[in-house]
Amino acid sequence: MADKMYSQGAKPTGLVGKLIGKLMNVAHTGRYREYFQNINIQENIILLDIGCGGGKFVNYLSNKIKSGKVYGLDHSEEMVKLSTKVNRSSIKKGDVEIVLGSVLDIPFEKEQMNMVTAFETIQFWPNLPEAVAEVCRVLKVGGQFIIMNQYPKAGTKWYDRVQIKSEKEYFNLLNIVGFKNIVTDISSKPGWIIVKAEKRENYVHRHK
Repeated sequence: MADKMYSQGAKPTGLVGKLIGKLMNVAHTGRYREYFQNINIQENIILLDIGCGGGKFVNYLSNKIKSGKVYGLDHSEEMVKLSTKVNRSSIKKGDVEIVLGSVLDIPFEKEQMNMVTAFETIQFWPNLPEAVAEVCRVLKVGGQFIIMNQYPKAGTKWYDRVQIKSEKEYFNLLNIVGFKNIVTDISSKPGWIIVKAEKRENYVHRHK
């Protein structure tokens, strides 16, 4: 049962997937809003939320920014449908676009985004170095990558699930791929890690 729920968290499908997407919208968005309410977002920002799920956070971001555009990316057709429904009015205005796709092949041109967010999704990404390299590719130089993820204690079942198990591992992954000014925070929200990093000037994309 635990494995089934984990796989649904990774890629929600069917009726169970729809329910999980709606529950995510209720349970998770408050955490993200709490963090982002103190973040100054630049004008004319182009922002990509990877693993957008049910789309409630995309909706929050599109209402928060004064000008620009928010993209949501998910590899689950069910989540793309739900997120499109949740953001229908913003999509009509051109403020939001929801896209079906993989983090290993992000369907955007290089250096298009000012910011990429990944909230409670990076633990599901296959081939982390390639996935993070794709994030780096679509970011403009100096663009920010913000990660928020559960950070469980060693010995717990969730600790065994997560791919990145320490602040050092987060730092090393981002540094090797092409990020600088990497800051990790495990004290603001117990049981969670928040990571911020900027794309380096001398980044060279080698994936593909």
